[in-house]
Amino acid sequence: MRAARLHSYGQAPVIDEIDAPTRGSGQTLVRIDAAALGHLDMTVASGNFDVRPTLPHIGGTDGAGTVVESDTHAPGTRVLVRGGGIGLFKDGCWAEYVVAADKAFTPFDSGLDPKVAATFLLPSTTGWVAVHDVANVVAGERVIVSGASGAVGSMAAQFALLAGAAEVIGVVPREDQAALLPHGVRPVVGRGAEVAEALGPDPIADVLVDTLGGDALPHLLSRVTPGGRAALIGYTLGTQLTIDLPNWLLSDVAILPVNMIRKTARQAELAPDLIARLVTGEIRLAVQAFALDEIADALHLMREGKVAGRAVVVP
Repeated sequence: MRAARLHSYGQAPVIDEIDAPTRGSGQTLVRIDAAALGHLDMTVASGNFDVRPTLPHIGGTDGAGTVVESDTHAPGTRVLVRGGGIGLFKDGCWAEYVVAADKAFTPFDSGLDPKVAATFLLPSTTGWVAVHDVANVVAGERVIVSGASGAVGSMAAQFALLAGAAEVIGVVPREDQAALLPHGVRPVVGRGAEVAEALGPDPIADVLVDTLGGDALPHLLSRVTPGGRAALIGYTLGTQLTIDLPNWLLSDVAILPVNMIRKTARQAELAPDLIARLVTGEIRLAVQAFALDEIADALHLMREGKVAGRAVVVP
């Protein structure tokens, strides 16, 4: 089978021809129909993470596929692929086939496009958890979402709107990303001090959901009203945050981490409802598909923030 394997940390994966995996007792063999490309995958591939799989390694923590052989799932069943160390400690979804423990595969509504199925779980559950479980957005509040044109940010913005937010402001680094914002989100374009100037000098939001990190984050935090909340998810534009402690304490803004690695059970709980919402169109997830041979280019575009929505490879 063909697989995208990481041979050296910090380098792009390489397409290799290798033997297809065989399953053992308690395992399921699945043909991958679509596999997500996520920032967690890139973090693992960087080598600067506490999770360091043995190389060569097949990446990809999330996918959608069709059961080939299993004692638990009927052949032909459409399943989500996630968990059990897939793409982290064990070979993942960037391949034509994957084998893992039966519990790593969850049947899903066949009305959902495999490309969306492969990619929806992390951004949709992250958006839901950030808005509802962590930031606890309630009707009438004003919400800023940074990176609202991306997959996670778009989901967070949609859930904030559905929660009855009085206004959702979507911050994006580039002008071309403004057109990708969900309907009903007010765009603000810029980075760093540009964002501060565009938002004005005073605190204007009850909640910040930040998916980008980087040089705009301190300015965004200062635009949250005293006693407000900031749910921090991502760091694609920068991994460091320096806080002036006296002024932060004065602002009384709670800075709250959104750690989805600890939310596996919550994701499983939320998935059926989110799938139903995607099938009916109540929420939407943009995906950009790439061939497996194009995975290096896709990852490069992700690093530059030039993927429209969620990146997915189709073996």
